[in-house]
Order: sequence, then C-alpha cells, then structure tokens
Amino acid sequence: MKRLLIILCMAALTAASPFPADAQGTSDIALKKPAATKMDLTDALGARRSTRAFTATPLSNDDLGAILWAANGVNRAGGKRTSPTAYGRHYMKLYIISDAGAHLYDPEAHRLTAVPNAGAKKDVATQGYVSRAPLVLVIVADLGRFPLFVTGREDRIRIAHATAGCLAQNVYLMAAALKAGTCFVAGVDEKGARKALHLSKDELPLYVMPLGYPAK
Repeated sequence: MKRLLIILCMAALTAASPFPADAQGTSDIALKKPAATKMDLTDALGARRSTRAFTATPLSNDDLGAILWAANGVNRAGGKRTSPTAYGRHYMKLYIISDAGAHLYDPEAHRLTAVPNAGAKKDVATQGYVSRAPLVLVIVADLGRFPLFVTGREDRIRIAHATAGCLAQNVYLMAAALKAGTCFVAGVDEKGARKALHLSKDELPLYVMPLGYPAK
C-alpha cells in the first residue's frame, strides 16, 4: 500500500511538471497560452515579495508559461513584447533549468527549446538556496544583438541590466498573481552558467531567479 502511494505521488508530480523526468533536456516543450488571473495589478504589487524557500512541487505548465510570457512574451502585433527593450531589439534570452535539463524560451512560438547536454541548477548561481528551487530562470543578454551604433560593450551591458530589471519585475508580479515565488538574484556564477548553457562570448548571464511555490 505504501509503495502504491509513493508511485501515485510521483505520477502526480510528473503530470504537473512540464519537464518529464526522463527528458534530459532533449525535448522541446509547448507552453499554453496564458489565461487571465483573478488578481488585479494593485493586489499583485501588494503581494510581491522575494521567496527563498520552496516546496518540492514543480510549477505547472500553465504557471510556467504565464511567468515566461509575462517576462518577455509577445503581447501584440509585430512581435512586440511584454517588457521594454532599448532600440526595439530583442537582445534578452531566458533559460529555464530543471532537474531534467535546460531549455531556452522562444517568445514568438511560446515554447521551450531544449539545450542538449546542459549543466545543472547548481552550476549557475553562487547561493545554495537557488538550486533548491524546482526551477531556475537565467536571464542572459546577447550583446551581439544590439545595433552597430551602440559600439561600447559597457554601454550594451548597462542597458541590458536595466532591461533585465523590467523582465524581473514582470516575473515577480505574475508569480504573485499565481501564488508562486521567486527572487531576483545577482549572484550568478558566470563561468558555470556559460558552461552549463553553452553560451557564446557575446551572451552574458546577468541574473538568476529561482521559481517554485513558497514553502509555508
């Protein structure tokens, strides 16, 4: 009986998670179109907070899709996004790392594209509590996507940090509306993140955000 209960619990967790236990980061994942939440903006701002302790329950497909869409999804014609970017260029990338592997968010298709042979959650952050969350969001700037007239690398990095702040606040607000939790963390292990996600020299990991449901 006890064995049966364990199997049923594991099955329920797998069904709730968009990341199959055997995916190993090799399968793309379709996300559902975000549904309207029952919390208005004022309430979401009131509920916004940083979470550093999470339950083991993985985010549902619906909640993960809504959070990624809020961060940098397409919200109108012409591929325009939910968060502002300088010069109208799409130079920000969002990666999700789970125990099953890593994926890159594709805003236009609203899906996750697998990153083969990716590293683990523990590789991308310097704070231990980050990797204990069911998912870790890694905010990356592709400095090669800036217009050529922005010639200075430091200028591109400065602008990217400002853009990342807009993305992060959107994540916070949608997480609050869904009763999920997150935290904006500057303690990125740049070397580890580059290796884990196979980033190019122009792709700079800026921040990480653990994602999950808050522990009571």
